[in-house]
Amino acid sequence: MANAKLASLTPRQRDIYEFLKDKILNRGYGPTVREIGVEFGIKSPNGVMCHLKALEKKGLIQRESHMSRAIQLADKPHRATSLNLVGQVTNGHPLIAAKEGDSVDFMDVFGSGDHACVKIKDDSFGDDGIDAGDFVIIRKQNSCRDGDRVLAIVDGQKAVLRRYFTDSRGVRLEPLTSSKKAIHSAAVAVQGVIVGIVRKF
Repeated sequence: MANAKLASLTPRQRDIYEFLKDKILNRGYGPTVREIGVEFGIKSPNGVMCHLKALEKKGLIQRESHMSRAIQLADKPHRATSLNLVGQVTNGHPLIAAKEGDSVDFMDVFGSGDHACVKIKDDSFGDDGIDAGDFVIIRKQNSCRDGDRVLAIVDGQKAVLRRYFTDSRGVRLEPLTSSKKAIHSAAVAVQGVIVGIVRKF
């Protein structure tokens, strides 16, 4: 059925569909009308909308009106960030099998927002349970709440992974879990809030 739908597309519609599919599967969300226009040299937003309406009418995409980046693939294949879920494990007990077809999309695990990651270069964060080679996932933002785990730049140069607090002395950056001393500084630039760690064995 999908092949029949693709066969009904014009060459331009097929190119736009492949562009949408690539962004949704590999970036995690669809492009805006403006991004599509820039990619294909379509100056008018109405011109882009005509192509999107055609793709929607042919059953290849779904759109939510009045929402940015609300384009979804109609067949909803697994994104590159999605893995099949085998089951749940408790040490020494039988594997509790997942339902067939269950999967986990790790971008959904990290929540909404614009994400990025940093790779840990050495064992300087070992006391906080973060090893060399780990990838720390952050949700990119320059503000946070007291208690949030953050990636921050201190005094314009030192990168740290710490818990963020404010007190009478300004900003206080506490270790994530260890007993290291807190850092006090009036020059703290939050780069993002830590939402996860990815480790490859």
